[in-house]
Amino acid sequence: MENSSAVAEGTSSQRWGADDERGALNLLDDATVLAATSVCKTGKVYNLGLPVQRQGVPWFDYRGAPQRLTLTGAGEQGAFELYGGPPDLGANEDVLIIAAHNGTHMDALSHVYAENKIYNGFGADTFSPSSGAAKCGIEKTGGFAARGVLLDLASHFGVDWLEPGTAITGDDLEACRAAQGVEIRRGDAVLVHTGWLKLFAGLGAGEQPPFAQPGLSLSTVPFLADHDVCAVGSDNAAIEVIPFDGGQFLTVHIELLVKRGITLIEHLNLRVLAEDNCYECLFVAAPMLVTGASGCPLNPIAIG
Repeated sequence: MENSSAVAEGTSSQRWGADDERGALNLLDDATVLAATSVCKTGKVYNLGLPVQRQGVPWFDYRGAPQRLTLTGAGEQGAFELYGGPPDLGANEDVLIIAAHNGTHMDALSHVYAENKIYNGFGADTFSPSSGAAKCGIEKTGGFAARGVLLDLASHFGVDWLEPGTAITGDDLEACRAAQGVEIRRGDAVLVHTGWLKLFAGLGAGEQPPFAQPGLSLSTVPFLADHDVCAVGSDNAAIEVIPFDGGQFLTVHIELLVKRGITLIEHLNLRVLAEDNCYECLFVAAPMLVTGASGCPLNPIAIG
């Protein structure tokens, strides 16, 4: 295993060219996406995003709770007279305030930097407070569709959720894959169900969730790299195990996002997919194209 604290020049450096800003999503050519549509067997549509609300969903203190504020509403009758509207006609409108990495969200390749470099060797200083990411913003990632493969680790270990701090290994992923009888192909999006959101949902009123979370260890990196996946998603907050493997901050993010350009999607609601034993799906993720953003909330769709 290479040192996760170093951004290795040869890992996926310029695999898709010195100007590339999409990383492993380049694996999704037209033929690969078309093949992904053939996995749909039932046509059932799964919303994998968490609701955007102030309570009952996980968020970090420094990001703040998501807010829905009223812009216009029925309490302001007559507000649309200027546009020719009578007093009893109007429109309800909202303002949404939510951190880019709150709730269910997708990381842009500009999200994490190590040794002052983001993906593809671009400098960390290409991200500025005023304009955000000049390189690898979420608008460069864009939306994508891929074959999704669910690895239900919670069910594989016969539990409702993996205990906080459980480090999932590459051998665990392979054993789960084999037990489910599912193949992982080049360009797939791998979705890891740990049961974390079920644990969170069971917390009592005012009870704080544990800091520790189950997630991927560094030993999963060769497994994911060898299968040449385009994206990794999970139901936890960081994809990777917390506390971080080896005590190094964001070590799996560095290996997957920074070194290999593998898109990460966090806080996926995978529970119903797992309950339906839907191990194969068409996975669609479409973030808002916010210029310069380091990530974006989204509601990914899976079609079984």
